[in-house]
Amino acid sequence: MMTMAARSKTAARGPAGAGPTRTPRAPRLATRRAPVHPGYFLDTRFLKPLGITQQALATSLGISRRRVNELIRGHRGITADTAVRLARYFGNEATFWMQLQCDWDLHEAAKRLKF
Repeated sequence: MMTMAARSKTAARGPAGAGPTRTPRAPRLATRRAPVHPGYFLDTRFLKPLGITQQALATSLGISRRRVNELIRGHRGITADTAVRLARYFGNEATFWMQLQCDWDLHEAAKRLKF
């Protein structure tokens, strides 16, 4: 015959071998970092690691060095035209570059509107 203490331990474990029962928790929401400007991303994740200069990229893309420089400094955004050129050069998708820009634009709009 089980003692009261033995019964409470068994009840806490649930079915045999199932381990202790736990109250389900609400799922944790992932905290999302603020996005970086796509130009900064281009510079730190592509140009510098690959040893590509702004001038070399501009020449390969068929755009001015000034346009590349303004993008990297955060003074210019990525347009659809630039996204297509970058995608062809780096072998990825234009939507990748446009999504970086969209994330940045939404973040900046929310900051301005204080959401």
